[in-house]
Amino acid sequence: MTAQPIIIVGMHRSGTSMLAQLLADAGLFLGWRVQPGHQEAYFFQKLNDWVLREASATWDRPAGMRTLLEDDKARAYIVDYLITTMNSPRITEFMGPKRYAQSRSLNTYTAAWGWKDPRSTLTLDLWRTVFPQSKILHVTRHGLDVARSLQVRYGKSIDDYIDRYEQRKSLYRLIARRSNLSTSMRVADLSAGLELWDHYVTEAKQSVIDYGECAMEFRYEDFLADPDPIMRQLLEFCGIPVAASVSWRDRIDADRAFAYRKDPELVEFARHHEATLQRHGYDVTD
Repeated sequence: MTAQPIIIVGMHRSGTSMLAQLLADAGLFLGWRVQPGHQEAYFFQKLNDWVLREASATWDRPAGMRTLLEDDKARAYIVDYLITTMNSPRITEFMGPKRYAQSRSLNTYTAAWGWKDPRSTLTLDLWRTVFPQSKILHVTRHGLDVARSLQVRYGKSIDDYIDRYEQRKSLYRLIARRSNLSTSMRVADLSAGLELWDHYVTEAKQSVIDYGECAMEFRYEDFLADPDPIMRQLLEFCGIPVAASVSWRDRIDADRAFAYRKDPELVEFARHHEATLQRHGYDVTD
């Protein structure tokens, strides 16, 4: 039987990366070439980035996607390109030479497969047209932990970026600087990061409703607290058999849940954004 893709969505990379690694270890094929540490297939990353560019959007400023999805002509063109790509030799970049030689198409591939990319949260409506029987896994994490993680990542990126500039500064008297900052300045602001989290979770939750039985949603914090039953549900959802004796508890760091609680300023920030957090199932006391 032909397998349909499992699309893993969720804005926070650390939680979804851990989940993706566990699923990959259990037998879910997530790509021949993936981003180290994140299990994100470069093939689908690039396709999602292309879709966002067509909408004059980026992962951190996604507003243009709604216009694209509501424009019948633009939507049809995008879907046609994605379907054409899925039926071309270019999928070797995702499948790898051996799998491509055996199946020649993802439409005839029989093993459990899928991909993980936060951008897919924004493009799911298109991918469902390409793969009508696809399934989605949506993992939520507390908005303050996500916003703070993005803020920290921005801080490290800007420091490294400026350090590289200082090291090569003399070169720019002779050649133009061509690189650009690879992270988002928007998430330098904690409020903006939380706003972005709100957008992603809202989009993903609507997709969960639209997908119905073909969707599974759970909280990262619940998974950390008791991983075994959720992991078994996930594997059944993905069509991957697992031995009854297998446990994942020794691979989970439960201390990663609600990390923001360790910072009184973040706790106070959470109180001021109570409505946003509660809208997605998180109380200030969480």
